[in-house]
Amino acid sequence: MNRALLILITLTVTALSLAGQGRVVERTWVSTDKDVYVAGESIWYSAFCIDVSTGKFSNISSIAYLELHSADGLAATSRAALSGGRGAGRMVLPNTLPTGNYRLIVYTAQNRDEVDYDYNGIASKTISVFNVFSADRVTDGVEVVTDGEYEGMGSRVKPGMTTDRASLELAVDAGRVTLTNKTGEPVTFSLSVYHDDGFLSNDNPSIADFIAEARRTGPRSFRGERIPDYEGEVIRGHVMGFSEAMIPQLIGKYAFISSPSDKSDVYSAPIRDDGSLTFFTAGIYGDKECVCEIEGIDQSLNCHVELESPYANAMVTAPAPLRIARSLRTPLQARSAAMQIERRFEADTLFEFLPERVDALFGEDAIKYILDDYTRFPTMEEDFVEFIHEIKTRKGTDGKREIRVQLDESIGGPAFPEGHSLMMLDGVPVFDHEKIMNYDPLLVETVQIYPHTCFIGNRIFEGVANFVTYKRNLPSFTFGGNVRVIDWQGVSRPMALTGESLFPGDGYPDYRQTIYWHPLMSLEAGAATVTECRLPDYKGRFVVVAEGITAAGEPFRAATSFELR
Repeated sequence: MNRALLILITLTVTALSLAGQGRVVERTWVSTDKDVYVAGESIWYSAFCIDVSTGKFSNISSIAYLELHSADGLAATSRAALSGGRGAGRMVLPNTLPTGNYRLIVYTAQNRDEVDYDYNGIASKTISVFNVFSADRVTDGVEVVTDGEYEGMGSRVKPGMTTDRASLELAVDAGRVTLTNKTGEPVTFSLSVYHDDGFLSNDNPSIADFIAEARRTGPRSFRGERIPDYEGEVIRGHVMGFSEAMIPQLIGKYAFISSPSDKSDVYSAPIRDDGSLTFFTAGIYGDKECVCEIEGIDQSLNCHVELESPYANAMVTAPAPLRIARSLRTPLQARSAAMQIERRFEADTLFEFLPERVDALFGEDAIKYILDDYTRFPTMEEDFVEFIHEIKTRKGTDGKREIRVQLDESIGGPAFPEGHSLMMLDGVPVFDHEKIMNYDPLLVETVQIYPHTCFIGNRIFEGVANFVTYKRNLPSFTFGGNVRVIDWQGVSRPMALTGESLFPGDGYPDYRQTIYWHPLMSLEAGAATVTECRLPDYKGRFVVVAEGITAAGEPFRAATSFELR
């Protein structure tokens, strides 16, 4: 079934269900690879979204939003795709962040619609950031103490289990981590192995504290202003640059958002009387240049779409000041060097991408032409005539050429429709088909044809053709005046930091501080798994932490350490 139609059906069914039983109350927790960073590093996180009425994972929200705040305001953001209440991502810390403590908060669209939702609640945690390039500090956010005072300020790492029953058994032997599930139920958890460089650990609530507080949450009231992210992120926007006299020309029109790639991340929304828009997406992964366009509007009107930020930019209380001492100078220098090395090599060596949603607009029956397999012609129209027989052109009522895709589902066999087919270039809709006809075919690598009726939101197209260029970024293509290209922070791609691609003798100076991070591990009841951590090029004490939730909603945390000498 077409992706957009499936989303629409699911939204309708879910909305009717919720109308009868009231809104689900959610609480979300994130575990992180550690809680002390230097500016320029990444916070790796794993999200757990709970339905407080059952104490188990929520199946409502599909997006978790994260904000990092200091006393000076919002510092960084990220969002993760949730599936069955679980998700993962990373938040890149700008290297300009001042030294200080920050509050990391997490919420869903359900929480944003909840009356008096407490962003400072049990789900928030304190993150310490040291800037090794700048003397800038968070306002009133740093307290300088003596070395002796710093040493006496408590434990560096929280010890052992936080549950009162047999849970996840954790054993380590020279970087070989063995985990055994003794809970009697399937479990899902994150696993972190990181260097203990002597910094004070923040006094953050445990996952057991979070679950206990969530269970005490009673019924809550909702404003009814926000649509929950049922199947993917719900993105809001507005048409800008129009006057009241233009409204009749906008009503009934559709706006589209898409991102250039070989995928088909394209979504539509009808324009309301006030110019507002709501896009129901499956979640746009990664930081993208997002193309926003209004279909079929006179370009002289100069109207364009602007998208709203999805973040609450919540008012939160500042965390306690960060304590620093002169003794931290040496470990901070080591952390600085490690961070710079990782930023230089990370793209090729450190990450393992975890599964994310598949591209569902083009199904398995899509027809694919690799143009280099055929004689190259100087115009797109010659390609259609000579070998792409599922596409033909004709003159429209305005005298311009229109492109039609042959439909396989027509009564009596394949036929060309009377309605409109959708043309795309690198996944971006092109409504003026003359631009496709005049495009240089030598820039195009592949033509993908979807020979079926396609629903994109409420908009219906009779067949789709996507012209994929070698560069996947619309080279030499010119947009009209009703198009805006904006930088869009998409959903964070789920990744594990395993270092598995590092090999001895490959010349990589391995000073990783987090030597292993996997946010989405799972074990069946009674099962065990062994994780081999690739050890770095330096000695020291390393901490191993596993924390998660059983299928019945019971929290667990296991921690231990080992020495490299």
